[in-house]
Amino acid sequence: MSLKHSISGWKPCSYDVYAETYQKFGGSVNMHPDVVEFFMRKGQRNFSFWQSCTDGEVTAAYFIVDDKEVGLNVWREYPVSFDEVMLPVSAQKKIWLPDKTNRLSSRHRNSILNSAFFYRTKRQICRVKTSFSGKTIKKRNGELRKFLGMGGECYRLSDMSPKEIARLYVRLFKLRFAESVRCYEEGRIEELLSAVPHLVFGNVLFYADAPCAIDLVLSANSDSMVYFDVPNGGVDPKYSAFSPGSMLMWANISDARSLCAMQEKEMLFSIGLYEKDWEYKLRWADTARTGKVISF
Repeated sequence: MSLKHSISGWKPCSYDVYAETYQKFGGSVNMHPDVVEFFMRKGQRNFSFWQSCTDGEVTAAYFIVDDKEVGLNVWREYPVSFDEVMLPVSAQKKIWLPDKTNRLSSRHRNSILNSAFFYRTKRQICRVKTSFSGKTIKKRNGELRKFLGMGGECYRLSDMSPKEIARLYVRLFKLRFAESVRCYEEGRIEELLSAVPHLVFGNVLFYADAPCAIDLVLSANSDSMVYFDVPNGGVDPKYSAFSPGSMLMWANISDARSLCAMQEKEMLFSIGLYEKDWEYKLRWADTARTGKVISF
């Protein structure tokens, strides 16, 4: 155990302890135990797990990858976002985090004492609004109903096989971005989704039996919250007159809100980074600045 961990009250723990702590307090998809286990089985990265206790109870936990990084930074290879890192930490816990990250969730603003959210940090993520006006709900539901009435179809990805999801995702992603943005390999998408099928969320839209928009949403469910995360989706520009991307986003948000209401849990839904070129995201979301851990 290193000195920095010892003096800040952290002790090594097992993967199982980490998984139990995550289930209790929740966190981002890139911290989810089942996603972690997938990469542990691949054996290409080294993981170390840490716990912090209060009166004999574990009240916070996290892991480091390859002795340097908090959270899974695999977004270049697999559809697991790395826009913010949210650790399983009790809301009542105040801690010092001995390992650095500059992607710390704003949820830790008050719980991680050596964090900063304005000093040399400009990154912001878009988190779906917790409520929408009655007018907005009526308008968005009407648009989706009209699309479905014209022959459109909306299918849940959880009802599809990983292979089919991967095929549709790659097809629509490449139609949307051409070669301007690198797409995930179809085999890697299928490999990940086959390992964590219970995390698959989101929908795909079809029109006249042809796929026109897809968002691959992953959901991390814990005792008190559900964290939803979506990397870049795909859209066929041929159907842009319908604005299928907007309808799909609303369908995903509506499903997420319904699930959380039914389970009586908090909804946290990230739709990625905010930049001026992506103003459209503010239709659905508010921005939240990510923070960094100050070394000590």
